[in-house]
Amino acid sequence: MAYIFRGNRMGFRMANLVWETVVIWVLFGLYIWIFTLPMGPVGAAFWYPQEVQDRFVELGLTTHERIARRQRRSSLGWLVIIALLFAFVVIVNKQRGFWPMAWQIYLLVELMELFDLLFVDTWWVAISGWWDIPGTEDLQHLYKNWLHKLIKKGSVILVAGIPLSALLAGLFVVTTKLLGL
Repeated sequence: MAYIFRGNRMGFRMANLVWETVVIWVLFGLYIWIFTLPMGPVGAAFWYPQEVQDRFVELGLTTHERIARRQRRSSLGWLVIIALLFAFVVIVNKQRGFWPMAWQIYLLVELMELFDLLFVDTWWVAISGWWDIPGTEDLQHLYKNWLHKLIKKGSVILVAGIPLSALLAGLFVVTTKLLGL
């Protein structure tokens, strides 16, 4: 099974998908680790529900302004992810059509989100004690309930990946034409 769609324009090597996914997982994991490690879990307060963010502010651990500023900075990570997707789909896999690009983007995004769900949300946030913040014990059900995250995020991942993949594929088609690739 060397190709997912053998003999089809959308065909690409399964090995490429695997190593590309591993690269994205490693970089995504490093990004989250580096971004949150210096300030601990409070540094990633913008990923928490609003109730938890408000408690952080009440406890004097951060301010709403700092939370908003860190959220804006973290948005830059999405540009890196989009650049990686472009590099993998367009440069490495040499896809030029809308549908082949959309399909590969969808698969890579889904696998990246699966990593986020299983490793970050379930293992690191819900199971490990690293994200336990004194003073928020009564709110842990909002951010440490891995089953809730699995149900909520699992359904969002499957549906949200479709329009995102279509949007990025359209952007990539235009970009390849503008760059003359």
